[in-house]
Amino acid sequence: MSADDTVAVTRKEWLLEVCGLSEETYRFAADPQLLLHILADLDQRIKHDRAVKLSVFFTGLSAFLHEPINLFQKGESGIGKSYNTVQTLKYFPAESLMLLGGLSPKALIHDCGVLLTEDGKPADALEPPEKPRKTDYASSEEYEEAKRLYKRQLKEYVDEMKKTYTLIRLAGKTLVFLEAPEYEAFRMLYPILSHDTERIEYRFVDKLAKGQLKTMRVVIEGWPATVFLTVDRKYMEELATRSFTVTPENSAAKIEAANQLTNLKASYPWLDVESDEARKIRAVLNAVRMWFAVAKADVVVPFEGLQEFFPCSIVRDMRDFQHFIQFLKTVTALHLFQRPVITIGDRRFVVATLGDVAFAVSVYTEVFETTRTGTERAVLDFYHNIVKHRDNWYLRDLTEEYNLQASKKLSSESIRVRLERLAQVGYVDVEKDADNKRNVYKPLVKEDDASKNPLKTLSWQELSLKLREGFKKWKSHLQKIQNLHLEKFFSALTAEAPQSYTLDTLEADVLDEKFFSILPLKLFGDAFKPETGSESEKKPEQNQKGSSCQFLSITPSEPQAEANKPSESSSSQSTLQEPEEKLATREKTVMLHRLPPSERRQCDGVDAGGANCMFEAQYRLTEENGAQYYFCSEHVKKVAKSYTENGYKINLEEKNI
Repeated sequence: MSADDTVAVTRKEWLLEVCGLSEETYRFAADPQLLLHILADLDQRIKHDRAVKLSVFFTGLSAFLHEPINLFQKGESGIGKSYNTVQTLKYFPAESLMLLGGLSPKALIHDCGVLLTEDGKPADALEPPEKPRKTDYASSEEYEEAKRLYKRQLKEYVDEMKKTYTLIRLAGKTLVFLEAPEYEAFRMLYPILSHDTERIEYRFVDKLAKGQLKTMRVVIEGWPATVFLTVDRKYMEELATRSFTVTPENSAAKIEAANQLTNLKASYPWLDVESDEARKIRAVLNAVRMWFAVAKADVVVPFEGLQEFFPCSIVRDMRDFQHFIQFLKTVTALHLFQRPVITIGDRRFVVATLGDVAFAVSVYTEVFETTRTGTERAVLDFYHNIVKHRDNWYLRDLTEEYNLQASKKLSSESIRVRLERLAQVGYVDVEKDADNKRNVYKPLVKEDDASKNPLKTLSWQELSLKLREGFKKWKSHLQKIQNLHLEKFFSALTAEAPQSYTLDTLEADVLDEKFFSILPLKLFGDAFKPETGSESEKKPEQNQKGSSCQFLSITPSEPQAEANKPSESSSSQSTLQEPEEKLATREKTVMLHRLPPSERRQCDGVDAGGANCMFEAQYRLTEENGAQYYFCSEHVKKVAKSYTENGYKINLEEKNI
């Protein structure tokens, strides 16, 4: 066997034995569109709720890193907290998940604990001595000697058992609290969940089967990731300040899409099977878990100055920035097989990239306010949509105004509870009316206040420039380290020897911005978009009514081209959404231009079933009336054909379309 063959075999064996990855799943793990594949698979089972499902997914992944994430979901009953969580965590190894109800201390110890001896060995190996029977001995002297030996051994056994302890090892686990844990159980877990200490010991009195009381020594070790689906206990609020907070959507579009999915599941239950993509995602996550466990590695964020884009006006901002860094590290960990790795001495670090920061910022932007206030989205929307638009409110007036606007009516008591929460987080001040002694509610947070989310107005150019400056400083520090080793996971399972990896190639990988051309803009949510009202933001409204009805392997029966023709069901005034007879009455010439690389737009096309296209536009179509639409290379062909069939002449800037 040649040296090159040895390299190839070693790579394949290493992937399979250490990470459990086949060649096919390794290519999947190394795909730059890995996140897009994950979201596409999640979208088959969870409609809307982008921020929630991504928060749950990366919380589960964070369990494999040194500092896992705590996630709180707040919202009304039935909004989808449990469903979203359970469906998203299906990708993770069953042994890493613990779904918990109303957890009691006894359940925590008996269900999660392992009894160990003083030196850390399983206590099952300790067996009590067998009591001698007189009939087994030839003489009374032998029997008496056996009894004395038995008593000595029994004493030693009892002494050893008194030194045993129950170890609850939580590192690498994701705890999902379907219900609030009992107070005593929560008190036991709190120092661990708040990351105050990695190991804590308790003395716990337990009742044995015969009614006897026994003092047990319990050790809780390791930091788990946690997802709380209820926070209806006051004693949990303190932990909520050390966590992300998200709220599932309650929009009509989500409810309609969810009902459609339920209908399809009932109509085609035999198609409700795990997809090939889901199996690959599970394999990738297990590989990430195994590699970090074996390598004892962490993630390094090579960007000085990143904190300058985050608020720093209240004490909570320190914790929230730590939460963001934790989240960013999980994004890097997911892309383990695409990222550089540095080794300093005996410590290894996976290096975060510009792309990781861009995606982490895009998700964090969506959960910024709910996390910073620890408050559910509905309460914050109530403030932004109603409360802040007047200087003073009485409870009765607020209740009337809310019920005028809302489809689901609320009582004045429910409105008062919301106002009480807003007062707790500093959004509302409560005063007594001097005349009638009624409460007067005054909004405190305006749009131009410092508490406004600074990430919403952050441009990519501004962030990229600062990160590049920060990386240069980090790199100059790295150049001074003597025992530094740089490497990157092999890009292919070939017999070629790995190329040398230098600081310059590391810089090129970390600062590469090609992810914006590889990944669709929608993957980044509302981040890095032009401000509302700017010229670049003026594009036709897209009809959300026909949201994707794809379910597992089901696709609508109409051909793809037909799905991109004008739809009579649309309420939009977009040409692409109007009936054909209206198209015929318009001007008969349209212009088609190829977009320059600097102009980033989202494709305005729709896929089969009515789902908005996920890819970036490459062409701009302009009608004579000035209306402009943007399309990717696939949709532009279908749209051009549709216009041509309806009597339009298309003036092309490029002929090779």
